[in-house]
Parts: sequence; structure tokens; C-alpha cells
Amino acid sequence: MSAAQSLQGKDSLCALQQAANFLPNDAEVLNNLGDMLAKHNLQYEAEPCFRRAIALKPQYLDALHNLGVTLVHLNKVEEANACFLRVLAIDPGCIEARYFLTQSKKVAADDANFIELVKIEQRLSNQLPQLPDADRLFLHYALAKGYHDSGDSTPAFQHYQAGAQLKRKSFQYDAKVESHNVDELIRIFDEARLARLSGCGNPDPSPIFIVGMPRSGTTLTEQILASHPDVHGAGELTDLFSITQRNLAGVVYPGSLRLLESTTMGQWSSEYLAAIRLHHSGAKRITDKLPANFMAVGLIHLMLPNAKIIHVNRNPMDTCLSCYTNLFHQNNVPWSYDQIELGQYYRDYHRLMAHWRRVLPASAFLDVHYEDIVQDRETQTRRMLEYCGLAWSDSCALPHEHVRPVKTASFLQVRRPVYASSVERWRRYEQHLSPLLATLGDVLV
Repeated sequence: MSAAQSLQGKDSLCALQQAANFLPNDAEVLNNLGDMLAKHNLQYEAEPCFRRAIALKPQYLDALHNLGVTLVHLNKVEEANACFLRVLAIDPGCIEARYFLTQSKKVAADDANFIELVKIEQRLSNQLPQLPDADRLFLHYALAKGYHDSGDSTPAFQHYQAGAQLKRKSFQYDAKVESHNVDELIRIFDEARLARLSGCGNPDPSPIFIVGMPRSGTTLTEQILASHPDVHGAGELTDLFSITQRNLAGVVYPGSLRLLESTTMGQWSSEYLAAIRLHHSGAKRITDKLPANFMAVGLIHLMLPNAKIIHVNRNPMDTCLSCYTNLFHQNNVPWSYDQIELGQYYRDYHRLMAHWRRVLPASAFLDVHYEDIVQDRETQTRRMLEYCGLAWSDSCALPHEHVRPVKTASFLQVRRPVYASSVERWRRYEQHLSPLLATLGDVLV
């Protein structure tokens, strides 16, 4: 979303707020307002809208569901689960509510919701293809999570795989296009071009970019930094992505980046800074945690030479397995539902980051390893704060206690003390991961 689109979204939000003021007892308007507030990462403001809508219309399923999801993001898990249970009391067949119940806590083998999910699968075993795709997706991923948590790896992976295959059929994706884009970026951002455009950017030091693969520890890293009193954690912003992927003189991305000049660099950096200030106008530093910004590391270095870039690494197999076993609710990770496509995307990411290391100054970005954070959180936290020019704050030592909305797939993990159980997690499913292992190949060496 560009700055202009962000402003347009803000106009829509203002219109809904006006409608709610004019129709304070209209449950649908209140639910729509809450939904729009949540999309703008204003979960605290969204919560009372949903509560008011439910007070006016107690069996309003959309509002109950929306309140439940918002409460999860606000770490009010017990209240969230109560909302999903209310949904099920009205509509016992709502598989989406059952899915969210499995995601919000560790599932025990005797969990009533998990037992009901197994019964639903057994009852529908001959009719499962007739279920709507969305319900089938939620059922597969809910059962996978339940079997995983209860220690039954074989049926867990069967459901992860079935869910991934179903999701993959719902969209078009060509891994060759992704590889071509990386080839182009490597050719475009060579040392000569970087030298020619050096000094054209905006010196504002406020952005902190956190990049890497999804599920590599980027959310944990942001949570640590956002615990600092001088840092606002803005989450996964799409502003840079939208700005830098525009056509230039009719040329599409990424070839358009060959046409970059100093004036464009200045315009883009100013527009980006204006956009992120919409999220928090007074913060000294603002984190932008869109993992795919690894594609733009060279461009960020030119546009915002004083911004900080933290690249988070994690064991490739743990990273890829975590991607493969997650149902992402945005469609921005199409490569994650097929082991070969997933492995190819990781290889493209890996070689592009190697290119940035070759052509950029050593200080252009900081490599951080998830496993190092798990093993010695304080040392790595001090290292990141020093790189960002921030003094030590004791609050960064307890990131799980920092209260802020978290909307990524890691929303539960960041609420807990840093833990090591996710290290080498892939070994549990090694026998099912031959296509991924073969595709990653020498990346694993």
C-alpha cells in the first residue's frame, strides 16, 4: 500500500467513523468499523466496536468471529476462545472457529474441540470433497495442529500436506518468474550502479527494516526491538513494496529499476517516510517487518542510507517446514504450499542475500541468527540495539511482556519467553521432506 493508498484507506476509516456516529445502534456499521480499524492495526480501537455490535445483536456471527481474532492479536487468548465457543454454540459446524481454537493454544489429545474435529472428519470422510474449499482448508490445518501437538506426526503431516495441496490449487504461481526477478535484481544492482546512485537518498535514520524469510524469527526480532521505549513496532508494512514496484516510463518491475535516477530516489524515500509516519508520527524509530523486503536491501541502502536493516537467518529446514505447515491468511506467500517451489524460493532468497553481502558495505545490514537469539538472547539483543544506535533498555530483556497487537503467524510465540523447542523441529518430519531436501541441496551445506 502506497502513501496515497494509505491516505485513501484513512478516508474510508473516517467515513465509517462518521457513519457509526450517525448510526450508533447499527450492529453492521459497528462491525464494519471494527474490521476497518483492525486492518489499520488499530486493534485496541476495534475491540469496543465489535463488543458494541454483539451487545446490539448477540448472535452476530461475523462480529463474534472478528472480536475473537482481534482478542487473539491483543493476547487476550482466553477471551478470544470464549468468542469462538459462542460462535460454535450458535453454529456447531463452523470449522473456522474450531480452527482458531486449535491455533490459540497447545492441543491435548483429549481436547474436546480436537475430538470433535476428528469426528467431523470421520463423519464426512466420504463427503469431504463436497465441503467448501475454505472449510476443507480449515479442517486440514486444524487437524494437523491437533495431531502435531499431541505427538502423532504421521497424520499431522498428512493433513498439512492435504491442506497445502488444496491451497496451492487456488491460485497461479510460477517459480521461474521469481527466479527471473532475482536474476534481474542481481544484474541491476551491481557495484557500478550502487556507486553512481550513492548519496541520492534521504538521510532520515528513523526506519529499521527487519527482513528475511517468513517464519525465520523476524517477528521475535521486531518484538525485542519494539520493547524499547524509543521504537514503535509497525509490523508488516507494504508501503516500500508498493512504491518500488511501480512502472517507470512504461517499464515493469524489476526492469524498471534500471531507470532509477537521483530525483526518483528522493521522491520515493520522501513518500515512504510520509507513509510510515501515518503509523506513528512521534516515534524516534519505526520498525518495518515485511520479510520480503530482502528483495530491496540494495534499494533501501540507496534510498535511506541511514536506515538500519536487520536480516534474520534461521536453519533453512526449520524455516521452510514452518512455512509449509502454516496456513497464511494473506496471499503473499504462494511459494510455501509446494515443497519444490518452497525450496526454490529459499534458494533465490539465499543467493540474493549473498549478492547484497558482496556488493554492499559491511555496515549496510546486520545478520542475526534465530538460533543465537534462542541460545543467548541478551548478547544478541545488545548487538542489535548497538547496531541501531539505541541504548540498552531492560524492557528489551522481556519482549514477551511487551503489549502490542501482533498479526503475523507468530502471534502466540512472541507472547511467551524465548524458547528452544522450535530449533531442529524439522527432524520430526524428515521422512516426509525428501522433495524439499533435494531442492535445497547445497544450501544446506
